[in-house]
Amino acid sequence: MKHLEQVAGDDAPEYTGEWTDWWANGTASAPREVAASRFAKRFLAAAQAPVWGPLDDPTRQRIEALTRDLCLFDEHTWGSGMSIGQPYSLDAQGQFNEKARLAWRPMALAEWLLGQRARTRLVPAGEGLWLANPAPRPFGGWASLITSCLRDDYRSVEDPITGQRAQLFFEPGPLWGRPARPADLSREDVSATFPDQVANRFARFWVEPLDAAGLRRYVLHREPGKESVPASGPPPTVLTDAHGWPVSATWAGMQQPLFTSGLGDFVSVQVNAFAPRWALQDIWGATGAAKRQLQEEKLAFIAGTPGGPTAFEETPHTLRYTQPLEHPRLAWATRRLEIWKREPRARLTFRLNRRSSFDPELLCVVSPLPCDGTLPRLSSGGLGFTPFNDQMPGSCRDYFAIDGWAHYATPSGHWLWVTRDAPLITLDGPHPKSRITAPPPRTGRLLAILFDNFWYTNFQGDSPGVMEFQFDLVWRPELADDREAEALAQTLTTDPVIVLNPALPENPLLLEHLFRP
Repeated sequence: MKHLEQVAGDDAPEYTGEWTDWWANGTASAPREVAASRFAKRFLAAAQAPVWGPLDDPTRQRIEALTRDLCLFDEHTWGSGMSIGQPYSLDAQGQFNEKARLAWRPMALAEWLLGQRARTRLVPAGEGLWLANPAPRPFGGWASLITSCLRDDYRSVEDPITGQRAQLFFEPGPLWGRPARPADLSREDVSATFPDQVANRFARFWVEPLDAAGLRRYVLHREPGKESVPASGPPPTVLTDAHGWPVSATWAGMQQPLFTSGLGDFVSVQVNAFAPRWALQDIWGATGAAKRQLQEEKLAFIAGTPGGPTAFEETPHTLRYTQPLEHPRLAWATRRLEIWKREPRARLTFRLNRRSSFDPELLCVVSPLPCDGTLPRLSSGGLGFTPFNDQMPGSCRDYFAIDGWAHYATPSGHWLWVTRDAPLITLDGPHPKSRITAPPPRTGRLLAILFDNFWYTNFQGDSPGVMEFQFDLVWRPELADDREAEALAQTLTTDPVIVLNPALPENPLLLEHLFRP
């Protein structure tokens, strides 16, 4: 830096702002590894929550070691310079293996550390099902566990302090064994070896708001009991399309819906050209009318289509819509939208099975919000910035790398969109090789980039198979600032921690040598 100062002099121009690099799209070339790294970060944050008590030295050392690995995972270089040109070479495979382990190993060890912290705190607390909230804000919603953990035919849980009863809702899932009939295998069961539609594999129950760092004990019952549902206003008005998929949801007090038509839509961009990545470089280098002509000639935007009717499920607390989608680049896709009845909130879960291909392509899922004309605040490095306005000259505006949320502040209220797995987003639509400099018309149309292998070196060229992405959307009359948005986003993506204690106490040796970090 001293040499640069000598060359540039004292009057060199200075800039302050967000710097989105042009190769950030490579982050989306390995979606599963990125998702694993984000799970690891959430587990580490939960393990440090005050609900468990002070950190001891071994725990601090483990957290620091795992954080260092995750920082190195987030570094730009993802592997060999020939990871695209010679993707199956031992060099390319070996270097990505080194990169990927910096996500997979911290995820497993961070989850283990969280479990140790929870057991150390709650095993001495006595018999019962204990629920802990490690999030920075009160948690309310579903708590889930594997049904076999219950070890009996329980049907409800009760808060012994308030007497409130919560029903256990059971759902199908995978189980070791031979499928007996076609209905035992869903369209997502890619191997058709073990059934994935066995009844009562998962149980979930509704949790009324639990304070940050709060603990709650439940008693398990074999009788279903009567679900305790607090009084509330009218449910949301949900409009659906001809296939039964929601196109809007509006609660009392809202001037605009939580989302507009197209939530969960899927779109891909493919390159129709010989040596397609070189065609992308031609588009990148062109300007003006020549660029637009090349984009029209070489790029194809392909939307997914409904693969059947929408399945609808209702509980006392939520409405859930599930629909299959079809797209030529996917073996299958499923979108699921769960809408909360008593607050303006929804959760979109998108699952897909990508067909293997080294051809460059871009895959996106759409979240259209009624916020056109407003630029969101985005999170990056723990700080908020407004795209286009708070960026340094020359930085990328075709897409943005974010920590996890977008906050729209409008005269009609505040919309917070949160991504659990995919850190790369764009506004209005995919803008491959466009070099846009001004906000697009539909700033409320937010797209999460699920996969992108346009980059021609250092990143994965192919990532096939099953992937899952989750997005939360809430509306609030007020949302003060970036700090409040960050705390709410963390709470939406943090699951409560469940510990089941038996009637007989655990052996102290287990607590000392297995459960303690």
